[in-house]
Order: sequence, then structure tokens, then C-alpha cells
Amino acid sequence: MNQLVKMLEQLEKNPQDSELAQRVLNQAVIQVLQSQRILGEVLLQLPRQIVQYRDQDAILGLFWHNDRIELRVVPEKIASLRSDELVVLLEHEALHLLWEHPLRYADSPTPELVRLATDIAVNQYLPEVPRETMTLGKLQRCLQQQVPPYQDSSVYLQLLRSLAEKDKRKLLGRRAGDNQQTQKSKPTKLVQETHRGWQLSNNQIMAGSQQTRIAQLKKILHQAWLNTPKKDRGLLPGDLIARLTATNSAQAALNWRRLVSRQLGVMAAGKEEAAYRFNRRQPWRMELPGTVSRLVPRILAFIDNSGSITDEELTVALNQVSYLASNARLPLEVYPFDARIHSEQRQKIANGRRVKFQRIGGGGTSFQCIFDFLHAQNVNPTNSLVLIMTDGWGEESVNTYNFRHVDWLLTGATTDLSIHHPVGRIFSLKKGTE
Repeated sequence: MNQLVKMLEQLEKNPQDSELAQRVLNQAVIQVLQSQRILGEVLLQLPRQIVQYRDQDAILGLFWHNDRIELRVVPEKIASLRSDELVVLLEHEALHLLWEHPLRYADSPTPELVRLATDIAVNQYLPEVPRETMTLGKLQRCLQQQVPPYQDSSVYLQLLRSLAEKDKRKLLGRRAGDNQQTQKSKPTKLVQETHRGWQLSNNQIMAGSQQTRIAQLKKILHQAWLNTPKKDRGLLPGDLIARLTATNSAQAALNWRRLVSRQLGVMAAGKEEAAYRFNRRQPWRMELPGTVSRLVPRILAFIDNSGSITDEELTVALNQVSYLASNARLPLEVYPFDARIHSEQRQKIANGRRVKFQRIGGGGTSFQCIFDFLHAQNVNPTNSLVLIMTDGWGEESVNTYNFRHVDWLLTGATTDLSIHHPVGRIFSLKKGTE
């Protein structure tokens, strides 16, 4: 019997003991630290408040109080949980904070749909899920259709809002004649966790107060990130790493992406007819259209998956590609590589689709295999942009087969690239310098 189980048994005998309840929470956080370090670090930074059963309709939940986020817990009901249930509940709340859900949806007009969407998003990263919370599997069974996994909560919220009213009622557990008011008037049982504390009153929704809330939550997450060892950071989903590193890497990401966009604007990708241009060969024939250059080249991104690349570096690199695909709406192809190109794992990204965050391969690094692959595939060097994201460790020279539009995106310093006379441009994802 572990320590947490013993302490829960003691709390069941003394449910009004607030100090014991705090010790139970501390022990549960220790177990979270041992299994998912970053989530435990978030919980360590999070203020906690012991409240009475009459003041809260859930065992625990995140609440805004004086523009600070805090975890409120009902001690007499914690003892009704198994030790593993309590740990999972805390991990669930920590994931909500990592994605900043209480901040992003503080004034949402559809809080019940927000509850479903955010639970679907975070529960996919837990081995077990809290009872009575929505999961992707439940959603798919209810709608009898496939729903893409590992999406941001905003994607699921948009899907839920687009459903017919009967499907919304089904998901929310309402009967056809029920409305929100009658639902509130019915007696409710104590649930495991609540999202009601995310909602702000009209008096709280002010610009100055919002800045305070943002700063407080960012401070919690930033400190948790700093306290988490590098080896444990790689266990996070790429989207979360992108959020946690956004402040430090925003300028670097902005610099190289802006330069890449400028480069795309001057690269020709063939010709297209244009009625407003004269035909150069027969300019006297007005019915014949002329031609102009198309400035939408083929973009191929090669992501280093060798053993020298950490999981953190890999997910950050994939996030940069994801930004290009979704925000810039650029069609591109993504290939993982180490000593060879893993073409069977190619991802063709277009129309805002998301890049899958996964590791492929893990051997040594070869840059020559990239250019051999491009040459073998008959890729046109004049209208193709090649992005190579790597830590830089590979050969000292390569045969580029006349490819000149190459951007080397290094996870470290620009001097880390092993090639002595590389073609193209070199950027540091950390520094944003050329």
C-alpha cells in the first residue's frame, strides 16, 4: 500500500482536516511528478484553496479569483476517490492549464460545449481519464463518424458548434424539451471536476484585469517549463512545447519564416496564361493570351530524425513546419530523414492541415541522401524550395545536383553545420540570425 492510499484512508476518517487534505494533495502531486514531470511542475506552481462542499459542485476545479487562477478542492470528497483517480484528475487539470483553457475560454458564450471540447483535447494525452468527462471515443460513438485525433480544443469546439441541436442535446445529456435554465434547477450530484470557475463575471472582463490574468498564468507555465529537465520535456505534444517556448522563440521563428516567404515571392514555378499580357510570339493577335510566371513553387521540408536530435528539438522543428502549412497556407511535402529519406512516411500538407508529431528512424545523419532523393525524383531545382531542419551534424561536403534554393534551419547555432561550403542560406531557430 503506497503512501497516498494510506493518507486517503486517514482523510476519510477525518474529512474536515484541512491540513491533512493539503498533505494528500502534496503526495498526489509527487506521484504526478514521477510519471509526468511537466504536469507536476505546473501543479507545484498552482495556488490551492480548500473549500466546503456547499460552496462547490465538484470535487475539484480551476477558478479565477482576483485575477489569479487557483485549484479549489473539497476535502471531504477527496477521500471518496481512489489514489489513481486523484492523480488522473490532477493531471487532467494541469493539461487544461498547459493549453491555457481557463484563459482562452473565460468569456465563451457556449461554456457547456467548451467543457466537452477541452476535455476531448486533454484526455487524449492521459492513460486513463476522469469519470464523466468527454473523450474522443465517446464523441465518435455519439456522432457515428470519425473525428481527427490530437487536435486543438478550438477544432473540436468548432465541430460541436456546427452540430444539429438534437446532437448537441445528446452529447450534453439533455432531453428534447430541456433548456439550460431547467437543467440548472434540477438537483445535481457532485461531479469529479468542474469548468464553471473558468467563467468570468461582467465586472471581471476588463482589459487591465485580463493582462493580469495572462501574466499570472504565463508565470506559472514558464516556471514549470524551466523546472522541467530537458529529458522530460520531449514527452510533451509538439503543440504544447510550441506554446511554452513561444515567448523565447517567437522572434527567431518570425525572422526565418518572413525571409522564407520573401524568397517564395521571387521564385518562378512555371508559366500561366494571362489575358492582360500580349503574346510575345504573335503580339498582333489580340485574342491570344500572354504568359506570366507563377510564384507558387514546390516546397519540400526534410526533418532530421537522427539519434542526435532530441525529442524536444524534433517537436519544435515540426511545429515550425506546421506553422508554414496552417498559417501561411503554403502547400508543402514533409519527409523525415536520418541516414536515408523515409519517403514512406511522407506527409503532404495543404489547406491548413496539421503536421503529425512523431519520430521516425533514429540512425546517423546524411545530407547527401536528401539531394540524391531530389535528383532521383526529378525535382526541378529552379522552382523548388528545399527546407532542411537539422542539428547540423553530418558530412563535410555534398553533391547538390545544382539545387540552389536551400534553407538550412539549425536547432543550434549557424556554425554547427558540418558542411564546409553549403549552398543556400543558414538560419538558427534559436537566434533567428543568418
